Amino acid sequence: MKTILVPTDFSECATNAVTVALKMAKKANATLHFIHFLKTPVDWKKLRKEQEKNFPETLYEIGKTRAALTSLETRAKKLGLQAQTSLVFNHGDISELVNNYKADFIVVGSHGTKGFKEIIGSNAQRIVRYAKSPVLVVKQEPKNLNFKQLVFASTFEEDVHQPFLKILAFAALFKAQIHLLYVNMPFQFKETDEIEAQMQQFLKKCPKGTCTINIYNALNEERGIQKFSEKINTDIIALTTHGKTGFVKMIAPSITESLVNHSKSPILSVNINTK
Repeated sequence: MKTILVPTDFSECATNAVTVALKMAKKANATLHFIHFLKTPVDWKKLRKEQEKNFPETLYEIGKTRAALTSLETRAKKLGLQAQTSLVFNHGDISELVNNYKADFIVVGSHGTKGFKEIIGSNAQRIVRYAKSPVLVVKQEPKNLNFKQLVFASTFEEDVHQPFLKILAFAALFKAQIHLLYVNMPFQFKETDEIEAQMQQFLKKCPKGTCTINIYNALNEERGIQKFSEKINTDIIALTTHGKTGFVKMIAPSITESLVNHSKSPILSVNINTK
């Protein structure tokens, strides 16, 4: 993990995401890149310098934003971290813009039950769904910034072995215990020995003593993940994603949003196409 991208709108939940990103960067000795997407009434890049004075409110907003970004950069450097900032005049798809930075990790804030609408517009949802890099969604400042308990919920199919390595790397950074979780549902019921056989292949990838196998019966995926996570008092929930189609063979896009909105824990999502 060399570079962590932190999209921010300077709200409270975005500030919580910054706190988590600083902790991660310190542990990984990673460079932080703070980025703010600013909507402007015209294409600011194509605007001539003498025309800018026609938009005093935008000029004020640009100045205030640059000052806020500089403050974040200073905060990181006081911790001995390398940091840089970018102010992007947003006239494109935010998911494509984020992917252009090719960061190793993305940390973004969300207002939880209010959805993504007040953090970088409704675009944060697109970051989660389309980002090629692992994304950590933070709502409130976690009670435990060390992330000692991590739940990895999956169907444990073959195609999620590679992204699982990213989750292992994140867990290793915090020396976290990983709880492998399969939610067994009435309409997708599997017998215990069949599920455990699939999960054993993932258990073999875990350093000795770092992973546990768990099967939880529930009416649906979200309910099972939530109830199990609450039962063990998890610090973070990790899942693999499949771009436009949501979590691999397990969680539809609507469930993705619902988990992020309703879970008290931060959500870590890793695209199965990540390298």
